[in-house]
Amino acid sequence: MAYDIFLKIDGIDGESMDDKHKNEIEVLSWRWNIHQESTMHAGSGLGSGKVSVTNLDFDHYI
Repeated sequence: MAYDIFLKIDGIDGESMDDKHKNEIEVLSWRWNIHQESTMHAGSGLGSGKVSVTNLDFDHYI
């Protein structure tokens, strides 16, 4: 499945020449970290904690 991803950050010009995304950052790949504490101890429910989302990383042309 092909897709295009662009990132717009105020005050930062990107390299995109796309008509609809001029001067935005063209994202080549991206990844993020998601972590959720959990326990299987006795009791009601699974003891799931809140999800923690950290580090959104992306690759782009320079």
